Amino acid sequence: MNKSIITFFTLIISISLFAKSGKIVLIGQIENHLGTTIMITHLNNRELVSAELDADGKFEMYTKLESGFYFLKYGRNTAYIYLYPKDKLNLVFDAKNFETSMVFEGQGSERNNYLVKKSIVDAELTEDLEAFYKVDEATYLKNIDDVKMTHLALLSKYNVEPFFTSAETKSLEYERLLSIQNFKTSYKFYLGDDISPSDDFYKPLEVIDETDVSDYKAQPYFRYLVNSAWNKRIEAASDVDGMLKVFRKIPSQDLAITLLNGFYSKISSNKERSKDYLDLIKRLTTHQPFIDAAEKQYQEVTNSKGLNEGDDSPTFSYESVDGKTISLSDLKGKYVYIDIWATWCGPCIKQVPYLKHLEERYHDRNIVFVSISVDKENVKEKWKQMIVDKELGGVQLFADKSFDSDFMNAYAVNSIPRFILINPEGKIVNLEAPRPSFDKTKVLLDELLK
Repeated sequence: MNKSIITFFTLIISISLFAKSGKIVLIGQIENHLGTTIMITHLNNRELVSAELDADGKFEMYTKLESGFYFLKYGRNTAYIYLYPKDKLNLVFDAKNFETSMVFEGQGSERNNYLVKKSIVDAELTEDLEAFYKVDEATYLKNIDDVKMTHLALLSKYNVEPFFTSAETKSLEYERLLSIQNFKTSYKFYLGDDISPSDDFYKPLEVIDETDVSDYKAQPYFRYLVNSAWNKRIEAASDVDGMLKVFRKIPSQDLAITLLNGFYSKISSNKERSKDYLDLIKRLTTHQPFIDAAEKQYQEVTNSKGLNEGDDSPTFSYESVDGKTISLSDLKGKYVYIDIWATWCGPCIKQVPYLKHLEERYHDRNIVFVSISVDKENVKEKWKQMIVDKELGGVQLFADKSFDSDFMNAYAVNSIPRFILINPEGKIVNLEAPRPSFDKTKVLLDELLK
């Protein structure tokens, strides 16, 4: 593939976007608005249309588009919507409770109110990580089948058009297949252990046609399926030359651009191969801003190698939820288990029940649990409200400069949730401590606190 045709995020794909297209209207109002812009993007995250909020949080968006799934984005919050030409929608929501307060009215509202409710139900069905994931293959398959059937039952309660029923039914099946494909990685992510599913477990994935350009463009979970499959092939290559060889077999330009953009995050998420992903980016694009950003990301990852277990921990001094200033030095004499999170981070929120359990289990032991939010300053009130709503315990702190805070830079925190464990002398026990939902976390803390 000619690397000169690839640019950073904003490359214009040379396909017709407006076959069977028409205009839509989306107006609305955001209560307790914090950000100033709301936007709709394509599934590849390329902006379709945006609007500035007025002083009362009102906005208006008009655009021409194809019918299909899109992202609605407000700050760090994202929700699926489905738009159809001639839709005239009115949307209201509270910025403090983005998705749970979202209500659509007007032409096209039934589709989108269903998608809002589906997301809420989905989070509820998968909240108990052990019940959902820590099971045998047959039970897991039943769990994800139950999720699909629950959503189909929910869909039947909404007065939606046949074209949306067809698109969403297909989407739910792709979501089920994605859950099969991601079982191993989800298990590792949420529970911290490696598993080896059988070959038969993956057989349902054999029906996927990765060359289906139409579904790649239109179906969000199909995109994730295909992206994941190609990412695994690229990562399996032993060196950059091999990664490049796999990349050149990619069947579509849209897929190639999506994967290339994703290599940026892999510099930090796959630290063992961060240099390979940086070099791969340099060999695939000449777009200097993207290369500069990737090199900066790599330097942050490299700098974190200066910290080792046993070193004195970098310190912090942050505002607590009750307005006090608390420093790491104030906690000396106790083990400190640090949770770095944000109100917009779904995986962070899933850890909350397990973190509460740790706090209860070790409430009378020589350990303090500290949660540091990397939310932006303009959502501090939302942070405070979530602490109340979810009855969060421990020491709740707000980082002074989000991800750019000195403590975050010292530990090269580029993704969350992130957990760090420090001993009573202020020395690092674990740069990346196991998550509250991991069994090994209790084993580790039991040993340290015996």
